This record gives sequence, structure tokens and C-alpha cells, in this order.
Amino acid sequence: MAEKHVVILGAGFAGLGAVRVLGREKNLRVTLVDKNNYHLFLPLLYQVASAGLEAPQIAMPIRAFLRRYPNANFVMGQAERVDLQAKVVVVEGKPIPYDYLIVGSGSRSFDFGIPGVAQYAIGLKSLEEALHIRDRALSAAEEAVRTNDPQRRKALLTFVIVGGGPTGVELAGALGELKKHVVARDYPELRGAELRIVLIEAGKRLLNAFSEGSSRYVENSLKSLGVEVLKESRVAEVSEAGVRLESGEFIPSYLVIWSAGVAGAALPGLPTTRGNRVATTPELFVPEAPEVYVAGDMNYLEVNGKPLPQVAPTAMQQGTWAARNILRHLRGQKQLPFRYKDKGNLAVLGRAKAVAELGRVKFKGFLAWVTWLAVHIYYLAGFRNRLLVLSNWAYSYLTYDYAVRIIHHRHSFPQGEEFKKAPEPVLAETGVRKG
Repeated sequence: MAEKHVVILGAGFAGLGAVRVLGREKNLRVTLVDKNNYHLFLPLLYQVASAGLEAPQIAMPIRAFLRRYPNANFVMGQAERVDLQAKVVVVEGKPIPYDYLIVGSGSRSFDFGIPGVAQYAIGLKSLEEALHIRDRALSAAEEAVRTNDPQRRKALLTFVIVGGGPTGVELAGALGELKKHVVARDYPELRGAELRIVLIEAGKRLLNAFSEGSSRYVENSLKSLGVEVLKESRVAEVSEAGVRLESGEFIPSYLVIWSAGVAGAALPGLPTTRGNRVATTPELFVPEAPEVYVAGDMNYLEVNGKPLPQVAPTAMQQGTWAARNILRHLRGQKQLPFRYKDKGNLAVLGRAKAVAELGRVKFKGFLAWVTWLAVHIYYLAGFRNRLLVLSNWAYSYLTYDYAVRIIHHRHSFPQGEEFKKAPEPVLAETGVRKG
């Protein structure tokens, strides 16, 4: 059999899963393409944003990972488009031909067309965004110590998180721990109570994928950490001065974190459907191009009338499945439809507080927290990273301290004039201006 070339776009969970299957196969040449030279463990990204972990502790160099796979090589670059007819991927102007293509480029934040989100809010999908959030939060605290303007101080010390899914909830919990255990000691001038953390959710409850009992526990746990939870609240606009809700309420803030929605990061040349994702057959290939497979957040495949969730377990399983179906095709065997194994849901709220739903088994508190720790350490790539993350967690648990509070880039903030220019909020029910 002549050598075949498999190109894999994206070094996320789907891409690495595919490499594990294909990287040692004879008569196969594998090229992994990513704009970064590292694999990022996204489930712990919020801990980088909240000063709990350093960036390298949740990232693994791709070339170090590929040492074990002699048939795989790496190309660092931004994939720009796919030519399905010519069977070519264009990476920063350079065409890379393929016999098979696995697209696992992940997702991006989605703003629902709300004014100001793209300009003033920060997503949490990359290391750059996580470090931006951390530096901005710490810079805001330092600036709040210096300012004499009470309105500006209020905006500096108000952190708004939009979206009550796993990312928003876990970040809110981490910031709540920071407020409760660190801010009062590091910033005696601020008096910890001044730091305001607001979590905004458009739905009726947090963590909609969990049971109602787990959602109630999550909400109560966040409130015990000093987090304000606003349910059934929709954002109308984000500005440099803060967030305006559809109700008319205005929340002054210089740090707005957007975790309310994601869309697929599909490339030009690929046929897309809802959410900028790519619809595939149950075997995970594109109907118009059977040699192109899509895995992870970009894949749109409905099971029982609902699209599969855009979460790490889906990406891991689909990356492996797509690679195995390629091998079946090469061997003249029938490709198999993807079967998703729901391994349950986990979410952590803070010190010894978490919820776990593993099939019919549901539990919370310390046991759920230990389960969450074990699962994340198990799936974290690299022994060094596991050791460093464990040591950081142990330090934080024993000392009630967050180990990483270094400002890499100091941020500047408006001087308060934007509040004078902003119109007063209007109460939606009466049409009367506040104040």
C-alpha cells in the first residue's frame, strides 16, 4: 500500500487523540498543524486566569509529545482555508496536500451580536486571554488602591462574568476564593468586601446540564464565597464603563469576562451549519468530501435530536474515532458510526466544594472535589505538569493562598470620564430613570 498523508488541524484533545492512533502506523505520514507550539489543557485555563496556576503548567510542547510517534511531524502556523477539490490545506500561504484530513480546530467565543462584547469583554479560550484576565484583575486591584474617585474605584473592583456554564461557574468560584482568602491579606487598604464578583446567567439556573439539586448547591456555594448571582438576566450592551442589562440595570466594571457562548472555528472552504460548525455523517466525515473528518467542537452531529456537547470528552472520543475510521477505510473495512460515551459532569466551586454527576450517581462536597482533582490530573498531559499542578494545589489548600500573583503586563484604565458620558440606566418596567 502506497504511503498516505494524513493532515490533522489543531493540537487540542481531538488532534492528540488522532495522533495517538495514527502516529505509529506503517505507510502513513501524519502532519499535525497548529498556530501554537503547545497543547493547551483547556479545563484548567480558568485557574491561570484566577492566579492559581502558571501558564506552562497546563501546556505541553507539541514536539515533546510527538517524540513517541515516529510517523508524525509538526507544522506551526495558522490554517487559512481548505480546498476540498484540490485536497489542500493552506497554512499561512503554503499549501499542504492531504489524502485524509482531520479538522479539530476547536471553537471561539460567540457574542450573539451584542454590542460591545467583541470590543470590551474578554473571552477565555486561550492562554493569551487567561493571562489578560489575570493581569487586568491584579492591575485593577493595584489601581484601586491609588484612586480617590469612589465611582472609578467601584468599577475597578467589580469583576463581571457572563455565562453560568462550567467555565463561568468555576471561574467565579476561583475568584471568590481569591477574594475570601487573598485580597484581604494582600490589600488591607481595600477591605475585601469591596471586591465585587458578579455572575450573570440568562437562564433560570446555573449549570443547565446538571440536575436542579446540583445547580442549587452550586449557587449556594458561590454565594458563600461572596459571588453575586444574577439569573434570568440578559446583557444588552458592554461598554468601557461596564455592563448594561436588558432590565436597564447598569453594572460598572472594567473587567468583563465572556463565557456565555461558543461557536465553531470553521475554516473557509468547509461547509458550515448552525454555530459555524460542520455537519458530518455519523462516521464523522463530511458528506461532500468523504476524506475530510471533523472532530471536537467544530463537529455538528445530532444524537437523539440534540447536537453533541462541545466539551473535552467529546473531542477526545471523536478524534480517536475519526482516526480509527481512516484506518478502516484504508483496510477496506466498513467505517463505524460514532458512539458517544457520556462520562458524566464535574464542576468545582472552590476549596472542597464541587459537584459530580456520573450517570445516575450524584454527589457533592469534598468527595466530588477529590474526584474532580483526580480526573483532571489524570488527563493533564505530561508528568512534569501533573507534578507542578499537584504541588500548587497542595500549597493553596494548606496555606489558603494562591501561588501566582505576578503581573506580567500592567494595564491602564479609564479615568472616570466615561461614567459622565454614559446615559443613566432606565428601568425596563416603568421607563423611569434611576437616581
